[in-house]
Amino acid sequence: MTANVGRMSGNDWQEWANLLLAAHYGPTEYQKVPDSDRGDAGIEGFTLALGHAYQAYGCDEPISLRARYERQRDKMTIDVGKFIDNRPTLTRILGITKVSRWTLFVPHFDSKEIVFHAQIKTGEVLSANLPYVAEDFRVTVVDEDNFATARDQLLNTKTDFIKIEGTIATAEQIADWTHDNDNLAIRLKAKIAKIGTLRSEDEREVFFTAVLKWYIEGQEILEALRKHPNVWEKVIKAKSHHENYLAMSAITNGPSPQTILNAELRDFSSTIQSEAKQLSSLSAKSLVHEAVADWLIRCPLDFPGGLA
Repeated sequence: MTANVGRMSGNDWQEWANLLLAAHYGPTEYQKVPDSDRGDAGIEGFTLALGHAYQAYGCDEPISLRARYERQRDKMTIDVGKFIDNRPTLTRILGITKVSRWTLFVPHFDSKEIVFHAQIKTGEVLSANLPYVAEDFRVTVVDEDNFATARDQLLNTKTDFIKIEGTIATAEQIADWTHDNDNLAIRLKAKIAKIGTLRSEDEREVFFTAVLKWYIEGQEILEALRKHPNVWEKVIKAKSHHENYLAMSAITNGPSPQTILNAELRDFSSTIQSEAKQLSSLSAKSLVHEAVADWLIRCPLDFPGGLA
């Protein structure tokens, strides 16, 4: 399930990379270099004592291994070039710090070719005889997994910092989903027809539309959450765990289906709040509604007595 998890890209990745680096080295050791005034000088930030300079880059995913390598290679080439050419600016920025490592920091890399390319760029920098480069200078490439401890600390201590504002599902989207998933729509309507608290056809139709809105809007939030793979995985695992219990309960002679669903709904909401506390409360609530909609659409539970 996690093989196709999307990764952050663009400004989202740059912001996350700076958070990771500050957490790893310490806020007074890692110096971020803003690029909002006259563009970047070939580095995202650097460490004062060690002389580790970083440039963050996250390409749009998913793409092939070859395409990922080519984009990372081109980014390294361009920004190492800036690191060489922007001598006056970098001399002022770095001060007494000698750079021992120029590192391309990416969400993920999977080609040894980018490591080979880094060695070529190392030679170019050393040949330039730059005053801010140390004798043991190297160009390297690292990914998020190299900072797993800092990443986990951030994800476990920061609360309510992932705020995903999904768009409201339109009538056209609902109609398209109903058309493309006619069997599921029929099954959902059959379940809704057995909910005793919905006494008229209009009430049942309103509830049918509401369930699909929850589902479509929640799916959008889930997709956006793939940019935070650790949190995404926690949500998916929690949802799968509770769904498995629902499916098992459907073939037992235990409590009524509506009692089971309501209990699992409360438990799932509690699990989301504890396991994925990095999510804003509104995002978490939307994911709980998505789970309810998904379970109503797909799970084998039936509701002859109505939902309490």
